[in-house]
Amino acid sequence: MTATWVDKIKWFVILVLIQGVIISQIQVSRYAVPLLYVVFILKLSSDTGRKALLLYSFLIGLCVDLFANTPGLNATASIWLAMARPLLLRWQTSRDASDSFIPGIKSMRLWPYIRYVLPCVLLHSAVLNTIDAFSIAKISDVAIATIADTLVTVAFIIIIEFVGRKK
Repeated sequence: MTATWVDKIKWFVILVLIQGVIISQIQVSRYAVPLLYVVFILKLSSDTGRKALLLYSFLIGLCVDLFANTPGLNATASIWLAMARPLLLRWQTSRDASDSFIPGIKSMRLWPYIRYVLPCVLLHSAVLNTIDAFSIAKISDVAIATIADTLVTVAFIIIIEFVGRKK
């Protein structure tokens, strides 16, 4: 059960617009910024090829960068996430490697899904905040921003999962 091209494009556009237009306008501080566009990368089918995963991740990161005027920050973090995603997904599933599924609470159950999402978002946020700070002197700010961004993003992802599950 894989998503169609139309579904992928629809989700891509919706998440980029939400991230670029809405979240960028309501951002109060540098901390606890929801990174909702990572949902697109996390929800790609488990059988998505490595090249396609890297391409999708780069494109969504680049689109968010264009809205946020952050040249390459989100694209770089998204590529790091795309490289780690297959391994992190494999650790949380007991499925055969040939099984194709869309990661989610419905297909993985709650705790395995959280154990998949949490390190993915933590990695993405850590790379993004580290590149953004571009200084080891601000390590405490990077750590606070990374943890806050991760917690807020994971909370939103779980909410999105439960809302989508009701349909």
